[in-house]
Amino acid sequence: MSKKPRPSINDQLARIAAQATTVNQPRENAPTGQRDDVTTLQREDVQTLKRDNVVSTSAIDEPAGPEGYKRRVRYEKPHASIYAHPKVFKALREIAAATDCKPHDLYIEGLRMVLRQHGRDFDALNRGE
Repeated sequence: MSKKPRPSINDQLARIAAQATTVNQPRENAPTGQRDDVTTLQREDVQTLKRDNVVSTSAIDEPAGPEGYKRRVRYEKPHASIYAHPKVFKALREIAAATDCKPHDLYIEGLRMVLRQHGRDFDALNRGE
């Protein structure tokens, strides 16, 4: 048993146009101030819903209230690139796989060692102290 084919967009538009009725209404916003009769399409079963839940001003300008949502402020740390031969990175990936960690963990371990040699604390510097 096969599915019934979906109607094309032209068929759907024709169906909507057949359901619509033409009504002559005066035009309110004529540039000369005169009202012209124009033909518009209206559907009888369309209802306008209240828009109480729509905020009329920008959400960025308003602070979040007790009933509002908290906006997440994202502070990104600056990144630095490490330049080395691809064989170095391959070796670091192999070491990371052997020790069940990520290469980034090895980079951090190396930074800790270098900063400790020079009398600095990596964790304090990383917190911004």
